[in-house]
Amino acid sequence: MRRWLTVLAALVLIAPCSVDLAWGRAMDAALQQQLQALYSRYNQDITAGHLDAALALRSTAARAALEQQLKTPKDRQEYRAGARQLVPDRLELRHASIDDATEKALLIAWADKTTASGQVRGEVDLGFARENGTWKLGDLAMGPGPADIKDCNPAYEPLTAYDSSHPVSLAGRIERVDSQPHHTLVVVLSGSSQTCAFLPNRATLQQHGLDPAILQPYRVAEITGVAHRGDPQKVMVNNITVHAEE
Repeated sequence: MRRWLTVLAALVLIAPCSVDLAWGRAMDAALQQQLQALYSRYNQDITAGHLDAALALRSTAARAALEQQLKTPKDRQEYRAGARQLVPDRLELRHASIDDATEKALLIAWADKTTASGQVRGEVDLGFARENGTWKLGDLAMGPGPADIKDCNPAYEPLTAYDSSHPVSLAGRIERVDSQPHHTLVVVLSGSSQTCAFLPNRATLQQHGLDPAILQPYRVAEITGVAHRGDPQKVMVNNITVHAEE
Protein backbone atom coordinates (compact mmCIF):
# COMPACT_ATOMS: atom_id res chain seq x y z
CA MET A 1 0.00 0.00 0.00
CA ARG A 2 2.81 2.47 0.81
CA ARG A 3 4.24 1.99 -2.67
CA TRP A 4 0.89 3.01 -4.15
CA LEU A 5 0.83 6.17 -2.01
CA THR A 6 3.97 7.38 -3.78
CA VAL A 7 2.09 7.18 -7.07
CA LEU A 8 -1.10 8.68 -5.66
CA ALA A 9 0.70 11.77 -4.47
CA ALA A 10 0.67 12.95 -8.09
CA LEU A 11 -2.48 11.17 -9.26
CA VAL A 12 -5.23 13.37 -10.64
CA LEU A 13 -8.52 12.05 -12.00
CA ILE A 14 -10.59 14.78 -13.58
CA ALA A 15 -14.34 14.27 -13.77
CA PRO A 16 -17.28 16.62 -14.29
CA CYS A 17 -19.51 17.36 -11.33
CA SER A 18 -22.57 15.86 -12.99
CA VAL A 19 -21.52 12.60 -14.54
CA ASP A 20 -24.84 11.79 -16.22
CA LEU A 21 -25.05 15.15 -18.00
CA ALA A 22 -21.40 15.41 -18.94
CA TRP A 23 -20.97 11.88 -20.21
CA GLY A 24 -24.30 11.52 -21.97
CA ARG A 25 -26.45 8.42 -21.65
CA ALA A 26 -27.07 5.08 -23.26
CA MET A 27 -29.11 5.33 -26.43
CA ASP A 28 -32.50 3.64 -26.69
CA ALA A 29 -33.07 0.98 -29.33
CA ALA A 30 -35.48 3.07 -31.41
CA LEU A 31 -32.97 5.88 -31.87
CA GLN A 32 -30.21 3.39 -32.63
CA GLN A 33 -32.33 2.01 -35.48
CA GLN A 34 -33.16 5.50 -36.71
CA LEU A 35 -29.51 6.55 -36.86
CA GLN A 36 -28.40 3.30 -38.47
CA ALA A 37 -31.11 3.83 -41.10
CA LEU A 38 -29.75 7.35 -41.73
CA TYR A 39 -26.24 5.94 -42.25
CA SER A 40 -27.71 3.28 -44.56
CA ARG A 41 -29.44 5.96 -46.67
CA TYR A 42 -26.18 7.85 -46.93
CA ASN A 43 -24.40 4.70 -48.13
CA GLN A 44 -27.15 3.97 -50.65
CA ASP A 45 -26.77 7.45 -52.14
CA ILE A 46 -22.99 7.09 -52.25
CA THR A 47 -23.25 3.69 -53.94
CA ALA A 48 -25.70 5.06 -56.51
CA GLY A 49 -23.43 8.02 -57.23
CA HIS A 50 -25.90 10.57 -55.86
CA LEU A 51 -23.33 12.74 -54.10
CA ASP A 52 -25.55 15.79 -53.54
CA ALA A 53 -28.25 13.65 -51.94
CA ALA A 54 -25.62 12.02 -49.72
CA LEU A 55 -24.19 15.39 -48.67
CA ALA A 56 -27.68 16.62 -47.80
CA LEU A 57 -27.77 13.97 -45.06
CA ARG A 58 -24.60 15.29 -43.43
CA SER A 59 -24.47 17.79 -40.59
CA THR A 60 -23.77 21.45 -41.32
CA ALA A 61 -20.20 21.18 -40.00
CA ALA A 62 -19.42 17.96 -41.85
CA ARG A 63 -20.92 19.25 -45.10
CA ALA A 64 -19.00 22.53 -44.87
CA ALA A 65 -15.73 20.68 -44.37
CA LEU A 66 -16.44 18.38 -47.31
CA GLU A 67 -17.43 21.20 -49.63
CA GLN A 68 -14.02 22.76 -49.07
CA GLN A 69 -12.52 19.59 -50.56
CA LEU A 70 -14.96 19.20 -53.44
CA LYS A 71 -14.04 22.15 -55.63
CA THR A 72 -13.85 20.44 -59.02
CA PRO A 73 -15.63 17.60 -60.85
CA LYS A 74 -12.47 15.52 -60.34
CA ASP A 75 -12.62 16.14 -56.59
CA ARG A 76 -16.23 14.94 -56.50
CA GLN A 77 -15.47 11.89 -58.61
CA GLU A 78 -12.55 10.89 -56.40
CA TYR A 79 -14.58 11.41 -53.24
CA ARG A 80 -17.45 9.28 -54.56
CA ALA A 81 -15.03 6.50 -55.47
CA GLY A 82 -13.28 6.60 -52.10
CA ALA A 83 -16.51 6.79 -50.12
CA ARG A 84 -17.95 3.87 -52.11
CA GLN A 85 -14.99 1.73 -51.09
CA LEU A 86 -15.83 2.39 -47.43
CA VAL A 87 -19.48 1.31 -47.62
CA PRO A 88 -19.70 -1.80 -45.41
CA ASP A 89 -21.62 -4.96 -46.19
CA ARG A 90 -22.70 -5.35 -42.57
CA LEU A 91 -22.49 -3.51 -39.24
CA GLU A 92 -22.24 -5.00 -35.77
CA LEU A 93 -23.08 -2.29 -33.24
CA ARG A 94 -20.71 -2.10 -30.24
CA HIS A 95 -21.66 1.14 -28.51
CA ALA A 96 -24.35 3.80 -28.71
CA SER A 97 -24.61 6.97 -26.63
CA ILE A 98 -26.33 10.34 -26.79
CA ASP A 99 -25.58 13.69 -25.17
CA ASP A 100 -28.86 15.52 -24.74
CA ALA A 101 -27.13 18.78 -23.78
CA THR A 102 -25.22 19.07 -27.06
CA GLU A 103 -27.73 17.11 -29.18
CA LYS A 104 -25.00 14.82 -30.42
CA ALA A 105 -24.90 11.04 -30.65
CA LEU A 106 -22.30 8.38 -31.31
CA LEU A 107 -22.45 4.87 -32.75
CA ILE A 108 -19.38 2.61 -32.76
CA ALA A 109 -19.57 -0.61 -34.76
CA TRP A 110 -17.57 -3.33 -36.41
CA ALA A 111 -17.89 -2.94 -40.17
CA ASP A 112 -17.53 -6.03 -42.37
CA LYS A 113 -16.73 -5.79 -46.07
CA THR A 114 -15.80 -8.28 -48.73
CA THR A 115 -12.79 -7.17 -50.78
CA ALA A 116 -10.67 -8.72 -53.51
CA SER A 117 -8.33 -10.05 -50.82
CA GLY A 118 -11.11 -11.50 -48.69
CA GLN A 119 -13.30 -10.53 -45.75
CA VAL A 120 -12.17 -7.42 -43.85
CA ARG A 121 -13.41 -6.20 -40.47
CA GLY A 122 -12.66 -2.71 -39.24
CA GLU A 123 -14.21 -0.22 -36.86
CA VAL A 124 -16.41 2.67 -37.90
CA ASP A 125 -17.27 5.55 -35.57
CA LEU A 126 -20.39 7.42 -36.61
CA GLY A 127 -21.11 10.86 -35.20
CA PHE A 128 -24.56 12.43 -35.45
CA ALA A 129 -25.93 15.91 -34.70
CA ARG A 130 -29.54 16.98 -34.28
CA GLU A 131 -30.21 20.17 -36.22
CA ASN A 132 -33.62 21.85 -36.00
CA GLY A 133 -35.07 18.61 -34.71
CA THR A 134 -33.63 16.44 -37.50
CA TRP A 135 -30.74 14.03 -37.07
CA LYS A 136 -27.84 14.47 -39.49
CA LEU A 137 -24.77 12.33 -40.10
CA GLY A 138 -21.67 14.05 -38.73
CA ASP A 139 -18.08 12.87 -38.61
CA LEU A 140 -17.11 9.42 -39.92
CA ALA A 141 -13.93 7.77 -38.63
CA MET A 142 -12.47 4.42 -39.58
CA GLY A 143 -10.34 2.40 -37.16
CA PRO A 144 -8.55 -0.95 -36.96
CA GLY A 145 -10.40 -4.21 -36.66
CA PRO A 146 -9.79 -6.77 -33.91
CA ALA A 147 -7.26 -8.67 -36.04
CA ASP A 148 -5.20 -5.50 -36.50
CA ILE A 149 -4.94 -4.54 -32.83
CA LYS A 150 -1.79 -5.37 -30.88
CA ASP A 151 -2.98 -6.50 -27.45
CA CYS A 152 -1.15 -5.59 -24.26
CA ASN A 153 -0.26 -8.00 -21.46
CA PRO A 154 -2.69 -7.41 -18.55
CA ALA A 155 -0.55 -9.23 -15.96
CA TYR A 156 0.12 -7.00 -12.96
CA GLU A 157 3.72 -6.41 -11.90
CA PRO A 158 5.01 -4.46 -8.87
CA LEU A 159 6.49 -0.97 -9.04
CA THR A 160 9.99 -2.40 -9.19
CA ALA A 161 9.19 -3.53 -12.77
CA TYR A 162 8.86 0.14 -13.80
CA ASP A 163 11.52 2.77 -14.41
CA SER A 164 10.68 5.93 -12.45
CA SER A 165 13.29 7.86 -14.47
CA HIS A 166 11.45 7.13 -17.73
CA PRO A 167 8.20 9.18 -17.89
CA VAL A 168 5.66 8.42 -20.61
CA SER A 169 2.41 9.98 -21.79
CA LEU A 170 -0.35 8.73 -24.04
CA ALA A 171 -3.96 9.34 -24.99
CA GLY A 172 -6.52 6.91 -26.31
CA ARG A 173 -9.92 5.34 -25.90
CA ILE A 174 -10.62 3.14 -22.91
CA GLU A 175 -11.28 -0.39 -24.14
CA ARG A 176 -11.59 -2.26 -20.87
CA VAL A 177 -11.50 -1.70 -17.11
CA ASP A 178 -10.72 -4.52 -14.71
CA SER A 179 -10.90 -3.91 -10.95
CA GLN A 180 -8.76 -6.33 -8.97
CA PRO A 181 -8.15 -6.54 -5.20
CA HIS A 182 -4.75 -4.86 -5.41
CA HIS A 183 -4.97 -2.76 -8.60
CA THR A 184 -7.17 -1.34 -11.36
CA LEU A 185 -6.33 -2.14 -14.96
CA VAL A 186 -7.35 0.32 -17.68
CA VAL A 187 -6.70 -0.88 -21.23
CA VAL A 188 -6.30 2.09 -23.59
CA LEU A 189 -6.30 1.86 -27.39
CA SER A 190 -4.23 4.37 -29.35
CA GLY A 191 -4.02 3.74 -33.09
CA SER A 192 -3.78 -0.03 -33.43
CA SER A 193 -1.87 -0.67 -30.20
CA GLN A 194 -3.17 -1.23 -26.69
CA THR A 195 -1.53 -0.01 -23.50
CA CYS A 196 -2.20 -1.66 -20.15
CA ALA A 197 -2.31 1.16 -17.60
CA PHE A 198 -2.23 0.28 -13.91
CA LEU A 199 -3.77 2.30 -11.07
CA PRO A 200 -4.47 1.53 -7.40
CA ASN A 201 -7.51 -0.56 -6.48
CA ARG A 202 -11.00 0.97 -6.24
CA ALA A 203 -10.93 1.44 -2.48
CA THR A 204 -7.63 3.31 -2.58
CA LEU A 205 -8.84 5.51 -5.44
CA GLN A 206 -12.00 6.34 -3.50
CA GLN A 207 -10.00 7.13 -0.37
CA HIS A 208 -8.18 9.79 -2.34
CA GLY A 209 -11.37 11.30 -3.75
CA LEU A 210 -11.13 9.63 -7.16
CA ASP A 211 -14.36 8.10 -8.45
CA PRO A 212 -13.63 4.81 -10.28
CA ALA A 213 -17.08 4.98 -11.88
CA ILE A 214 -15.87 7.41 -14.55
CA LEU A 215 -13.41 4.82 -15.87
CA GLN A 216 -15.71 3.45 -18.55
CA PRO A 217 -15.08 1.87 -21.96
CA TYR A 218 -15.31 4.22 -24.96
CA ARG A 219 -14.35 7.28 -22.94
CA VAL A 220 -11.03 8.93 -23.75
CA ALA A 221 -8.13 8.88 -21.29
CA GLU A 222 -5.05 11.08 -21.19
CA ILE A 223 -2.36 9.39 -19.12
CA THR A 224 1.09 10.19 -17.82
CA GLY A 225 3.13 7.73 -15.83
CA VAL A 226 6.30 5.69 -15.75
CA ALA A 227 7.36 3.13 -18.32
CA HIS A 228 7.76 -0.57 -17.76
CA ARG A 229 11.39 -1.64 -17.89
CA GLY A 230 10.83 -4.25 -20.58
CA ASP A 231 7.32 -3.91 -22.00
CA PRO A 232 6.51 -0.71 -23.97
CA GLN A 233 2.79 -1.50 -23.72
CA LYS A 234 2.64 -1.15 -19.93
CA VAL A 235 2.55 1.98 -17.81
CA MET A 236 2.18 2.71 -14.10
CA VAL A 237 -0.14 5.72 -13.94
CA ASN A 238 0.71 8.99 -12.20
CA ASN A 239 -1.97 11.18 -13.76
CA ILE A 240 -5.14 10.38 -15.69
CA THR A 241 -7.73 12.69 -17.19
CA VAL A 242 -10.95 11.20 -18.56
CA HIS A 243 -13.06 12.81 -21.30
CA ALA A 244 -16.41 11.91 -22.80
CA GLU A 245 -16.67 9.70 -25.86
CA GLU A 246 -15.43 11.24 -29.11
